[in-house]
Amino acid sequence: MPYSAKFWSAAPTYGEVFYARAVGKAPEMESSKATARQLKGVIVPGSHVLDVGCGTGHYLRSLRREYTFPFSYEGADITPYYIRLAKKAYAHDSNAHFRVASIDDLPFKPRTFDIVLCCNVLLHLPDIVKPIRELWRVTRRTMLIRTHIGTTNFRIQQVPEPAVLKGKKDPVFRTNGEPIRSNFFHNIYSERYMRWLCGTLPDVADVSIEQDKDFDPHALGSAQWPEEKKPGDLTEVWNGMQVHHYILQPWCFLRVTRKKDKAH
Repeated sequence: MPYSAKFWSAAPTYGEVFYARAVGKAPEMESSKATARQLKGVIVPGSHVLDVGCGTGHYLRSLRREYTFPFSYEGADITPYYIRLAKKAYAHDSNAHFRVASIDDLPFKPRTFDIVLCCNVLLHLPDIVKPIRELWRVTRRTMLIRTHIGTTNFRIQQVPEPAVLKGKKDPVFRTNGEPIRSNFFHNIYSERYMRWLCGTLPDVADVSIEQDKDFDPHALGSAQWPEEKKPGDLTEVWNGMQVHHYILQPWCFLRVTRKKDKAH
């Protein structure tokens, strides 16, 4: 199983939270609303949009609300359970399609999609070079990525532990230091590195990086959820920045546009 599938496949409750957002039974994510607004002037009637790491299609809810004109949407996610929920949520949307696919090997021809989105995914992967190149391969016009970008590079690994720690054998780490249980990353990449990496892509016209400050701090945090429905992993806000456990999250939008074809 690819790394990107290990943690999410073992955490079905995330799918239930995403599904509630997709069908309007839970608030839209602040990040999905911000992503939709990032596409002003980019998405137009008839645009073909790909959302990689789509979950249950909860970002599509924000896109449909923000843009009432017709456009087609394809969602791809590594977790089959999420895709089943997405198909259920959008069963009556003829312009929305979903499939199980890995970000490392997308089943699409080059330049298939006008707009390719990938939000809140890359920070959780051990490597981003191949995923970014694969996202760009299927992009015709604009690639928009939301991830952590700061002033330097960090590899941050969240390691869960059993509810009960007992016995003399290490229940958290193997003898080589590797985690025993499924884990995932919260990596941060420097702006210099991300600009360099995007500069290695073919036919790039422009690369821009913008901090995501487009969120309502009052809409985040544990106080927004009823106790019986509260997810176990919530984003809080401290001093104007989003926080995950002890990690200040430098969320940014990375936008890469392709040079226009000579024919156009």
